[in-house]
Amino acid sequence: MLPPGCYIVALAGLGFYLRKRARAGALVCAVLAGVMWVGSSKVFCNALMGPLEHAYSAPAKPEGDVIVLLCGGFRGGGRPFSASERLEHGTLERAAAAFKLYKDTGLPLLISGGAPFSDSPEAEAASVYLRELGVPDNKLIKEENSRDTQENARFSLKICGEKGYKKLILLTSAYHMPRSVLLFRKAGSLEIVPFPVARRSGGPRYYADYLPGGGLEARMALNEYLGLLYYRVYYFFF
Repeated sequence: MLPPGCYIVALAGLGFYLRKRARAGALVCAVLAGVMWVGSSKVFCNALMGPLEHAYSAPAKPEGDVIVLLCGGFRGGGRPFSASERLEHGTLERAAAAFKLYKDTGLPLLISGGAPFSDSPEAEAASVYLRELGVPDNKLIKEENSRDTQENARFSLKICGEKGYKKLILLTSAYHMPRSVLLFRKAGSLEIVPFPVARRSGGPRYYADYLPGGGLEARMALNEYLGLLYYRVYYFFF
């Protein structure tokens, strides 16, 4: 009943209706229905996500001078009960993992995220949430000017240089880690320890994984592949 399932059913029905009237049109409908089905299924999404998410593994005992948390979205408006309500799912996953890593290591947290699509920096919203969890202000450093991952890297490394941090633990979603590592390494020569979190692929499969779904993970993965391609070409020429 929900998209894209209803669209697939409509295309299949139209293809069945056209099978004797316009065979070419019926074939196009069938192909489109099949592409939408496969492309939105969790099995296909996992196949796209897998190579990105397993490019790096989190070290058992991470060591560094600072934890760099990359934000991944912000929800504006309203007066929430908890600051967590103002964080998009990706940022909330990363911030919760960063808090656990902070508890394990005691390292300062550098939160990177500006306001590319809102009137309030993502880093500010994430820092409020981390303060709610119990992280003291003297352990929180905010980078609030970046608009994308390339600027996350450039501005965060500038702060690290000013504070004398030589080795940073880079924390972001596992699917986002390959592009983040590429851009951080291109932005400077500091030692980077990747710490990927919130994997979406893998695990047991169920019959529903073969049915049409929202296809969100496929869009996220394709965005990363296109980003990697763009920046590899960009740095090749510049």
